[in-house]
Amino acid sequence: MASIATLRDLTEALIESSKELGKLDKVTADMADFYELSKSSDELRNILWSTTFELIERKSITADISAKRGYDGLTANFLNLVIELDKFKSLIKSEQTTMGKLLKASGRIRAQVTTASEPTEDEINRIKSALIKAVGQDVEVTTKVDPEILGGVITKVEDKVYDGSIKTQLERIRGVLTQS
Repeated sequence: MASIATLRDLTEALIESSKELGKLDKVTADMADFYELSKSSDELRNILWSTTFELIERKSITADISAKRGYDGLTANFLNLVIELDKFKSLIKSEQTTMGKLLKASGRIRAQVTTASEPTEDEINRIKSALIKAVGQDVEVTTKVDPEILGGVITKVEDKVYDGSIKTQLERIRGVLTQS
């Protein structure tokens, strides 16, 4: 089936429908769950974006996933439409953009916090509180551990990166010392 609808169009329609029906938080949670599920299963991802499998089979798989995981009807319909219009590969590749749009529509933004070691729940809560205060809206925080930063925190909020890592500070000092 040929279509001129883009994934952006489909996502915007999902957001608008979700807002109108008061289901934006549920649909956002469903999509976050679907992305996590697809990341955890290469086989699932490959089946859903492969044209080797019949359209009816791929749509049946998304319907089964939606039913078993308790997705809202809007989410289930969106996933089926994405499969039907052959936009699944684009959906997977645009996770960050799609989730960013869903979160922004619900008055939240996403922040990724990178630390040298696994942060405690208290540290995450303190970081989240500071981010909420800085950006003036609710923040969904995801964490990543990268021992190479040595210490400190690197925070990415939307398209801005705040690098307070020890590694970067040492590189700045090294740069200043070598210029002298």
